[in-house]
Amino acid sequence: MRILIVAASLAMLVGCATSPVPEGEAESAPGNRVTAYQAEVAEGGTIIVTRDSGFPGGGCFATVYLNGKPVARLNPKEKAHFNVPAGEWMVGAALDGKGLCGLNSERLEAEALIKPGQTKKYRVHTSANGDVSVKPTTF
Repeated sequence: MRILIVAASLAMLVGCATSPVPEGEAESAPGNRVTAYQAEVAEGGTIIVTRDSGFPGGGCFATVYLNGKPVARLNPKEKAHFNVPAGEWMVGAALDGKGLCGLNSERLEAEALIKPGQTKKYRVHTSANGDVSVKPTTF
């Protein structure tokens, strides 16, 4: 009986990672939670960050960072657009908040090379273990 309970519990956990959300289906985060890079930039580009949908970390904000600076706080299925100068950027994310939200607050990052007029998309993914990652995406 114990083996059956353990096996059932493990099977339930395997499917608990978050899922990507197409940009067109994600809601824009409200302006009071997007704090930088909103003005148009001449000869710049755009970075779009979308948070996945799903249970892990769903009760926590995911803070988005550009070059180490916090620039937005996203709920699941939300996105934010950032107008940035062309060049190299680090796109990062970490869960934040009180209680369990703060237990896994390590920021993980991905590199973005932005050319003038270019748009690059990234997703904030949370694994079944609660680990956050930032990944390039076509969604």
